[in-house]
Amino acid sequence: MLTYSLVQIGSRVRVQDQDGDAEFTVVGPEDSDFVAGRISDGSPLGQALLGHATGDRVHVRAPAGLRTVTILDVL
Repeated sequence: MLTYSLVQIGSRVRVQDQDGDAEFTVVGPEDSDFVAGRISDGSPLGQALLGHATGDRVHVRAPAGLRTVTILDVL
């Protein structure tokens, strides 16, 4: 039986976009540190990922424009 974890605060998420793979932990704004791989749940990427599961393609509206990321894994 397959189980799907949804992205929530505290989730470690591996994503892929046109630039390659990246791994982040979604945290509250006070704990965010992009260089350390911790993104805020209030950031464009954090907001877009919340509530989604492995395999979902998510559209992220960021200052640089719209981009699509695929969730490879939710840990």
